[in-house]
Amino acid sequence: MKKKVLKITGITIAVLAICTVLCAVVFVGSVVRGESYVKFDKTKLNEVYTSVTVLDNDGQPLNQPLYINGYKQIPLSALPRYTYMAFVAVEDKRFYSHHGIDFKRVAGALAHNIKSGSYKEGASTISQQLIKNTHLDNNKNIKRKINEMLLARQLEKNYSKNEILEMYLNTIYFGRNAYGIETAANVYFNKSAADLTVSESAVLAGMIKAPNTYAPDKNPDKCKSRRDRVLDLMREQNIIDYETYTQAVNAEISYKPYTGVGTDKSYVYHVVNEACRLLNMTPMQLYKSDFVIETYCNQQTQQYLTELTNGDATVTKQNGLAQLSCLVCNNTGGVEACSFRGENAFAKRQAGSALKPIAVYAPALNEQIITQASPVLDEQTDFNGYKPTNAGGYNGWVTIKYAVAKSLNVPAVKTLNALGLGTAQKYLEKLGIDGEQNLSLALGNAEGGIDIFTLAKCYATLANDGKSNDVAFIKNIYGDNGLIYSRNKTDARVFRSGANYLMTDMLINTVNNGTAKALANKNYQIAAKTGTVGAPAGNTDALVAGYTTRNTFVVWYSGDLDNRITGATAPCAFADKLLKKMYSDDLPADFTAPQTVQKINIDTDSLQKNQLVLRGDNGEKYWFEQGNIPKGSVRQIKYNYALQANIDGNVVSIELPATDGTWQLYKKTGDIKTKIEAPDGILRETIDTPTQYFAQLYQSGKLVYTTPAVQVCPVNDSADDVRHDTDENPTGKHDAPHTEDFFFDLTDFWYWRK
Repeated sequence: MKKKVLKITGITIAVLAICTVLCAVVFVGSVVRGESYVKFDKTKLNEVYTSVTVLDNDGQPLNQPLYINGYKQIPLSALPRYTYMAFVAVEDKRFYSHHGIDFKRVAGALAHNIKSGSYKEGASTISQQLIKNTHLDNNKNIKRKINEMLLARQLEKNYSKNEILEMYLNTIYFGRNAYGIETAANVYFNKSAADLTVSESAVLAGMIKAPNTYAPDKNPDKCKSRRDRVLDLMREQNIIDYETYTQAVNAEISYKPYTGVGTDKSYVYHVVNEACRLLNMTPMQLYKSDFVIETYCNQQTQQYLTELTNGDATVTKQNGLAQLSCLVCNNTGGVEACSFRGENAFAKRQAGSALKPIAVYAPALNEQIITQASPVLDEQTDFNGYKPTNAGGYNGWVTIKYAVAKSLNVPAVKTLNALGLGTAQKYLEKLGIDGEQNLSLALGNAEGGIDIFTLAKCYATLANDGKSNDVAFIKNIYGDNGLIYSRNKTDARVFRSGANYLMTDMLINTVNNGTAKALANKNYQIAAKTGTVGAPAGNTDALVAGYTTRNTFVVWYSGDLDNRITGATAPCAFADKLLKKMYSDDLPADFTAPQTVQKINIDTDSLQKNQLVLRGDNGEKYWFEQGNIPKGSVRQIKYNYALQANIDGNVVSIELPATDGTWQLYKKTGDIKTKIEAPDGILRETIDTPTQYFAQLYQSGKLVYTTPAVQVCPVNDSADDVRHDTDENPTGKHDAPHTEDFFFDLTDFWYWRK
């Protein structure tokens, strides 16, 4: 009898189970066939998932967010493991083991809802939450829940767990109109999600239950309590160890309001734009392409640059942060790092004096119109109604090298006038700068302006031996069938090696002795030029562009700036900090002079007094390119003057030689040296001990010659004893410079002499 009862009970339970299943199937079928049923649609996930992969210069994933339809999306690979696992711990601890539906949680939630008599718990997995966020509304009913479960199963069949988790983290809402973890990290901690700490990760993971309730600035106590609960779960699930837990639970929660700096226009933003242009695709097509994009990004340099930008406090006159553009590339134009702050941070603007080397001096050197030592008169000049001025007044006759270092305007305009606007424009066109120019080009006013990428291209050309390449972020792009794009460096020759090196040497001098001196005192060479654009009421642009043998860099501030912000101040200070970080362990090599240039000593007197570039030992060394070396020289001539000495008893007579200049006579008795006068060039005096006499010749106030010493003895010592002793020449000078005939082509200086 007992066996019969058990058998009947078992059959009854089985029938009930079958009926329940059949009813469920029928109900689910009716839900699926119903008008309100939402079908699975991959296109609804397009706004929250990208399959394109962006790699840095070392082949590692680029840890920066993407912009998809205006929202910031960050790849899961860019996040610390503890960050995304904090969300798994608190929202769906069996996420990696279930298939979209956690039946254990469903059963528990069902029992709780029956007990409470209400529909309070839904037991939604991360997959279900993603479906709800992308496909469904927020209504709570059985039909919508079944719809959610069915779609979650389909989601899991089409995407991997990590892909689902990445989409989930980029869609959840954190309050403050912050959708996605990257935006939330920006808004609450003013950093990228890639840089979140364990404590901050737990704060954000705890917030999604009720963003307004657990926001760190609104309810600090509730926020901390919720964070600690998340940390407990992370420790229990072995996501973090006890030591990490202790540090995180004791960490203060610091709310840092968003300042809008850093990654707003990040490196990957420009990678996407460049890839779309190269492949003729829309951003969304690119994101769904499964392409692998290799870039030139140096993530360490990028981190340095981002940190400096985030920490920069340079402000406008209205006390808002100044716009800031920074770019670092290798010397063939591959961009290693960039950072932009402000809506117009990479718009076309005027570069001021930073354009002078590109538009004026390098072309004039290449055309051999000037040399480093060419003299030019810096004075008020009227160029058919155009009257440039210098900020610090006029300097008279100066060399081109000095004019570049001190960023003098009048010499730049005179050089451009001699070069010709047409010739200057041809050089600019080779570098991607078009437009009809005028003489204000010499001051950096290019028609239509230039952007930071073009300026970087210009300076990378100087850094690359005068050979030009376009600035680029992307190295290679791979598709399913292999390589589909590879950057081809052109190395188009713009300036000869010799002329290019002369320009580089003058820009090194600008760092050591000119407007870019804030970059000096390094153990390696930097070539750079500053630029400032503005008026007495205030500046609009302040920048520095430069290069080493390894990198080219541009730092550009813009906005309504105070006059104290010039190219020589904030931009150079920023660049100095950046270069110190970049080269802290490995210094770049110095620049190497090509065989086509020669360093020659130029006579200072001839250059300063007569504006003649002549070789001579008494002067400064300048670099010259072959074919443009000075023809004239100052030679050394031999003097052979000697004192005429006679003695009559104890009376000595000394006669000075007749020549141009002024003689100064000296006598030496023992160790005592005395300067004596010789009226009319003759000395007569009585001596009682052996005495030495010598004279020094001065011309134009400079000592040029010293005679051999003459020793005279009184009669009682050695009668009529007069001896010339060349070994007693105190200075050892027996010759001096003298200008002799030289060949001089007036066409070399027709513009510079008045």
